[in-house]
Amino acid sequence: MKVLRKLLPLACAASLLLGVTGAQADVIAPFDIKDGAGNTLASEVTRLDWSSNGTGLARGVGPFATPLTNGQTFEFLYQATMVGKNGGSGTSSLDGRLDGESNGIATGDFEFTIAARMVEQVTFAAGGIATFGLAGTNATNKVAIYFDTQRNANTLTGQGFDDGIMVALLTIDSNTSSFFVFNPGPTNPNGQGSAKLTASIIEAVDFINPDYFEGVMSLIFGMDFESSLNYPAGSASTQGFHRNMSSNNGDPFSTVLPVLSGPGSDIMFKVDGDSGFVAEVPEPGTMLLMGLGLFGLAGMRRRL
Repeated sequence: MKVLRKLLPLACAASLLLGVTGAQADVIAPFDIKDGAGNTLASEVTRLDWSSNGTGLARGVGPFATPLTNGQTFEFLYQATMVGKNGGSGTSSLDGRLDGESNGIATGDFEFTIAARMVEQVTFAAGGIATFGLAGTNATNKVAIYFDTQRNANTLTGQGFDDGIMVALLTIDSNTSSFFVFNPGPTNPNGQGSAKLTASIIEAVDFINPDYFEGVMSLIFGMDFESSLNYPAGSASTQGFHRNMSSNNGDPFSTVLPVLSGPGSDIMFKVDGDSGFVAEVPEPGTMLLMGLGLFGLAGMRRRL
């Protein structure tokens, strides 16, 4: 009897823990966009819209349509500028204050940019179809968002995407993506894919600055990112990736100049993405099972 009284709180705690970590669903958490000076630019925002001319680079797996093998790993880089937001108050362009053009010409009052690096692993490859998951370590899988009043992001040169003030740094903890090669031949080769990433506050260096994204710190577990990938890169082609150092919180990315020809070359993609902050909550089924488990424990205690 006394032993059961001591075990019951531990069993309840374990059930609650399993309810939180065992099965979860991502729920978009509305947030406010701010300018770092206490001014709210938009409230109750649901998603951030990144440029359709965002650029991705798969390193060392080219030329395009070179066969992939199951288990093969490679580094993938990404950079883009924010072109607007979805949901909430105000206009998509934050009442015209957002510079959403990645042409190196300063318009608007500021820009938000995103940069990422991760290690991908081939989980399935057959013919022109391949799927990918996440490999590497926390240190190799990072995504950062920057706020910059210089408004200098330039797709052509690859500069200005990872400078300014770093306002968020997260560890990428999941990746589900796929790619299909439509035409692998020497003339007009092309392909298309999709990706969904989740990044979370995992390491001590990870953070979200509430002076720029407010209302998510107490709820946030991660940020989801969904995109389409296209080859060839076309208007998203760039001369380099991560060519600047952030002005605060260090520099999680090293500069890369693409090598786009020859065996083991890099492959450049056009990436159109959007993202939102998510909070993880127990799925209804999990909550029901947890409640039944606690009910059973309570009944056992009464019988004993």
